[in-house]
Amino acid sequence: MSSLRRTIAVFTASLCATIAGCAISSPQAPEPEQATSPLSSQATTTRQTDEAGRPLPFETEFTERWSNLNDGSAYEPCTALDANDAAGLGLDPDSVRDVALANYQTARGCGWHFADANTSTLSQGVGNELPLPQYKKKYAVNINWLYDTAINGRTVAVGEPKGLQSHSCLTAVQSGSAIVTTSVIISVNPPPTPEICSKAIAFTRATIDKMPP
Repeated sequence: MSSLRRTIAVFTASLCATIAGCAISSPQAPEPEQATSPLSSQATTTRQTDEAGRPLPFETEFTERWSNLNDGSAYEPCTALDANDAAGLGLDPDSVRDVALANYQTARGCGWHFADANTSTLSQGVGNELPLPQYKKKYAVNINWLYDTAINGRTVAVGEPKGLQSHSCLTAVQSGSAIVTTSVIISVNPPPTPEICSKAIAFTRATIDKMPP
């Protein structure tokens, strides 16, 4: 497993444990043709493109990477920006990886290293959830919501997950019946929280117009 894959895995697992927001299938789950999830009987091929037909920047092995756990928005974080856009936000485009850790999990999205620090990561994921006001209330015990901001006319919540050993910040915005979260985690020599949040906000600003309202 690559260092980024390990970092994303640790961060995703920590964040899921913190906000209880990711449904991940058991590592011992049966093969896709035997799986009992709602879409398993329909899955005959492994989809490798987004809704617009753009290819993912990796080949996924998960037949149910897209599922009724994350189909509330057609938005796909992995194809939202090209390599130049990602580099312009300080990310290493070649480090892009799937955030999915297992088949049929809620989180659908991608993660990157920052170009100047491979111990710092940014990830963006889509998962079906309550509308944003109720989402904030649901996870208030796990996330210190700092403030709401407006980006291109849409409300974006900014928060700091509680209980993570590394310094992190996330944004949350509603898209259809899903919530898109953008999370930044900095493990070594972290700057103040507002600077970490500014990185999550910048990525959100660069992608928000591609998220259906």
